[in-house]
Amino acid sequence: MTTTRVRWAAVTGAAVAASALLAATGWLAPTAARLAGAREPGGCTVLQAENERDGAPTTLRLLSLPGGGTKRVTEAGYWINAMGYSAGQDVVYGVADGTRTGRYHGAHAVRIDSAGTVTDLGVLGRAGAEKPVWSPITGATAGAIDGDRWYVRQGSDLYTVDIDPAGRDYARVVHRTALRPVSLAVGVDDFAFDPADGLLYGVSATSRGGSSVVTLDPSSGKVAVVPGLRFPEGGAYGSVVLASGAVYATANHDGQRSVTYRLPRDGSGRATEVATGPSLVSGDAAGCFAEAPSPPPTTPPGQSSPPPTTPPGQSSPPPTLPEPSPKPPPRTEQPPAPPAPEPSPPPPPVEQPVVLPPSPSPAPAPAPVPVVTPTPAPPEPPATTHRARPQKETEPVVQDTGRRTEEKRRWGLAALLLVLGGGAAIAHGRRHR
Repeated sequence: MTTTRVRWAAVTGAAVAASALLAATGWLAPTAARLAGAREPGGCTVLQAENERDGAPTTLRLLSLPGGGTKRVTEAGYWINAMGYSAGQDVVYGVADGTRTGRYHGAHAVRIDSAGTVTDLGVLGRAGAEKPVWSPITGATAGAIDGDRWYVRQGSDLYTVDIDPAGRDYARVVHRTALRPVSLAVGVDDFAFDPADGLLYGVSATSRGGSSVVTLDPSSGKVAVVPGLRFPEGGAYGSVVLASGAVYATANHDGQRSVTYRLPRDGSGRATEVATGPSLVSGDAAGCFAEAPSPPPTTPPGQSSPPPTTPPGQSSPPPTLPEPSPKPPPRTEQPPAPPAPEPSPPPPPVEQPVVLPPSPSPAPAPAPVPVVTPTPAPPEPPATTHRARPQKETEPVVQDTGRRTEEKRRWGLAALLLVLGGGAAIAHGRRHR
């Protein structure tokens, strides 16, 4: 867990996109409603890990505050606790003591990304060990992140884990701090980091703590009760997060259910119930993820003309709040929708020209044409080609060759008769001589 005022945008978007339940609680409500919810004291979204029975895989849920609506994200497949959210990496780290097949010999570090995918980072061993097989934080119940430092409580000790992906001790324990007094420390089942004072805030469920809010100093290990801040007694508080002006804590077991309470940090009121769920063996939370991104979309459309002029007068906040609540917000949401499809059209034209260059199939088409022309290659010689054409015209002459042969025969016969006649005349003349 952490109190970093950053929204875990991808997780909430993936898990809440099709949620009618969260729509009813205001998470999927129109922009104006979400803006109003974000401005409510302590408004944010939390990722919770719920373990309903020992050894069962953890169920990850999103809890919308202060409305209390929940939405199931996924079944992690691991027994997860001591979670913390890294705003810089936009991921959640947690301690996994095992899977559905059984417990680990040494706790593993797991990373949960914005899509809800859980990655096993291996045994959470001490820094310097090349291949650790044992973890000093097995069974840890509380976790929170400050920058690249992940604070994890196991027993009466506070361990610091390096979560700098570029560091050589990534996902390794680099420091241990003894927590004192132990009577308060051992009853803290979760805490959240406050960057304002650098302290961890949790709820001590021991007899001495009496479900009071306590602070843990990571540098000295000192645990102290915060005067005037107390939750109802009755069991361990496995999930604790800090929001604007409020502390949210979930009691794992209150009768046959778990209960999430909201307690004003200034001590102006008592803890009030905001959500309930199934009774838990253990639980944890990481957040808050503030809904800050929702106001920007509403302000641009509202900035059509009044906001630019009104900011100097500082009267813009009041008018903008009533404006989004009526019909303007839905209309303003429609304009942003068109710009989304507009960027999509440009890619298609870019892809089309890319397809055209490779597809010049017309080039191969002319190739077969010259191949067809050489097919009449038998009469390749130009002269023959010219004669070939008259030969087609002489074909009718070929049809008259029969008549010509008959005439030739007649003329040949006539010539033969003349020759014979001439020969006979010559012979006759010689005889008479």
